[in-house]
Amino acid sequence: MVNNFPYTSVDYFSQKFKPTDLSIKKETINKSEAVHYRDEVEFLVILEGVAAIEINNTQFPLSQGDFIQLMPYHVNRLLVSGKQSVKLFRIRFSIGLLLLISTDKTRYLNAIKQLDRSIPVISLDETARKQIEFLCESIYTEKQQTNENMEALHISLVAYLSYFSHKNKQVSVREKEFQKNPTWKILEYIQIHHQEKITIQIISDSLNIKEEQVNKNLRELTGVSFYQLLNQVRIRNAVALFQFDDLSINQIGKICGYQTEAYFYKAFKEIMEVTPLTYREELISKPHLGKSHDAWEIAIYILENCRKELSVEEAASEMNISKKKLNQLLHSAFNTTFKELLNLFRIQIGRTFLVSLDLPVQDVALMVGFADSTSFIRNFKAVYGIPPKQLKKKQHNVQ
Repeated sequence: MVNNFPYTSVDYFSQKFKPTDLSIKKETINKSEAVHYRDEVEFLVILEGVAAIEINNTQFPLSQGDFIQLMPYHVNRLLVSGKQSVKLFRIRFSIGLLLLISTDKTRYLNAIKQLDRSIPVISLDETARKQIEFLCESIYTEKQQTNENMEALHISLVAYLSYFSHKNKQVSVREKEFQKNPTWKILEYIQIHHQEKITIQIISDSLNIKEEQVNKNLRELTGVSFYQLLNQVRIRNAVALFQFDDLSINQIGKICGYQTEAYFYKAFKEIMEVTPLTYREELISKPHLGKSHDAWEIAIYILENCRKELSVEEAASEMNISKKKLNQLLHSAFNTTFKELLNLFRIQIGRTFLVSLDLPVQDVALMVGFADSTSFIRNFKAVYGIPPKQLKKKQHNVQ
């Protein structure tokens, strides 16, 4: 998006991610970051070291096993003291990918209202930490070798991390001690209610904060005014919806809070530097983008149910389409079949369990949905090139 983040000193913190894009990096941070916020969603997995993270002017201590979900309305920076350093995985992806794994477009507004309304820092237990670290390491290694045809892996990683994020938030000890400051509440309100006709006065009345304080707080933290920030949020979410090609540009503008198509076009071009029509045409023309939303729904359904006994007939019935149509959609979107995608998800989860849990191969095979260990071993070797026992031994030797 456009360079309209004056609070950041050097870098512009947006990579213009397309809806299915994802990056994963392993980083060692040895000095404090500049304050920033991004158009993308970020997950941070702390591997080693001690640091702190400041989010919307509130600090949280960090150590090994901490897991952070940063939304676009989290103005943040990592803080490192003295000679200390912190090693972490940084996973970054568009809000469009988060919408894909959390909802379908008919429930879009509810999904927006549920995006991380609680504390964004949680501590994982030992089992969850090992599983997440291994999954991140596996996908990080895979993306070093190739970054093409990675959509299925992207879905797997984001769905898995989102699951652990929401699961652990329910029992977070820090949650009891956490109180959002006024600026945090303002930023969150804009994100949750951006599709409505909101004004500074409405925010003031809703949050019991003086009108002049609303704009002052936003400018002090983000460097932009209320209306600039509102447009950023609306356009960011419009970009996420452009992947659903059965929604018209006018419909997307109205979903995101614009009363007229003309105003939507004007705001979009100011921020994205191209018209909505041009952006969508470029999106759909690129390989692996502009895919059928039905194919994504099928893939997500398979991922969510892959550890159970699952047939193509059951999946087709759930999606209310024929078996032939289901496989056509998967082939067009991901160049794969139902059975191939089902086995891929099972093998990916099985690999994580195999290394992070002290269980025999036959037990892992049953846990991830295979009828017997022979099928698991055969499919595992087809994906990773070596039998599961050999990979497990190799991984333990590395550790």
